[in-house]
Amino acid sequence: MQQISTKTLNMNVQKDLNFTWSTQAILFCAIIIAFIGLNVDSAPVVIGAMLISPLMAPIVGIGYGLGNSNPKLLSKAARLFLIQVTIGIIGATIYFFISPLNTASAQLLARTEPTLWDVLIAFFGGFAGVISSAKKDGGNVVPGVAIATALMPPLCTVGYGISHLNASFILGAGYLFLINAFFIALATAAGTIFFRIRSGERLNVSLRQQVLIVIISIIIVIPSSISAYTIVHNSFVDTQLSQFINEKLSNQYIAKQNVDGKNIQISVIGQRLSASQVEQLQQSLKQYHLGDYQLSLTQLTKGNYITPKEFQDYMKQSDTNDTIQTNTNSADNASLTNVQNDIVKKYPKQISNIFVGQVQDKANHTISLIAIQLSDNGKGKATEIEKAATKTAANNNVNAVVRMMTPSQQGD
Repeated sequence: MQQISTKTLNMNVQKDLNFTWSTQAILFCAIIIAFIGLNVDSAPVVIGAMLISPLMAPIVGIGYGLGNSNPKLLSKAARLFLIQVTIGIIGATIYFFISPLNTASAQLLARTEPTLWDVLIAFFGGFAGVISSAKKDGGNVVPGVAIATALMPPLCTVGYGISHLNASFILGAGYLFLINAFFIALATAAGTIFFRIRSGERLNVSLRQQVLIVIISIIIVIPSSISAYTIVHNSFVDTQLSQFINEKLSNQYIAKQNVDGKNIQISVIGQRLSASQVEQLQQSLKQYHLGDYQLSLTQLTKGNYITPKEFQDYMKQSDTNDTIQTNTNSADNASLTNVQNDIVKKYPKQISNIFVGQVQDKANHTISLIAIQLSDNGKGKATEIEKAATKTAANNNVNAVVRMMTPSQQGD
């Protein structure tokens, strides 16, 4: 069985704290790789930056210095850490300032909302790292720790926030980096103390230092705990809302749903609901533990017709236009174009416009919505045109709901 010793831990920590050109060259390469990965939204590239980044060494050194009450080592590690952090932030700021790709990628956004789980990952990742450093052969633990306790990506995201003067990115990513760095160092300090006790060494960590570390830990954890609670709560609300929609609005197409504070906003297309039915829906929210929420139900239909004003508002809110929606694939675009052309050719004087959007049914299946705006000449042929449009859509393999808009509804 492989032995774990404080001597091995001390040797491994000390050798990684040297400010050499090779270490800084590796840091520079890791920074460049992280920039590119975050900018082009490539997870494998970002992971590569995590693996080669030397940022972990000074953080482990700080924790080891705390665990040994070694101010000289602590100062050396802290100095190296500040230098590397400064280089990373300045480099990221310059890169994202001159980069032509200004849109925040998913990889960047993922580093702006730290939670309590990030605290746990950093602590246990750091503890695994210190165990690995105390072994003669760390095996494959260190790469895993580097990936789990991401340091370079949030640091570079701070640079993105600075270059775009975005406080949410600076604070969110900066807080995530603080969590990772602090709890890796804390886990290292705890591991160092554990190994010293195990080896029979006498501890010289004062009670004042212990109390200070605990207080700082609690302060750092509080915001992430609030964030974690928010995520869990939102997930619960989303689950209950989905169940409510599936059971109470099963005959409606859900064009839009959103939770804004204590207000549930749902836009539906289907059979018109009376005021009493809407009130019953509001009361039934209590069955789904949503009794303190207010239901705001927007119905896009009146009788058998879609309300043009509501539909046009929905199209604007959904970033759509009066033709084909951009989130359909090329085959869908071609089919919908054929449907539009065929209907207009058949009823040129009876139709003034056609709107096309995308909605989802209760099973989250996407379906096309074809809204036909009739002219004065076409008002008397609404039923005929609706049947023709439905048949034309079926002939073009388009799964669509056809709704009619008459001239009399234009002021609705």
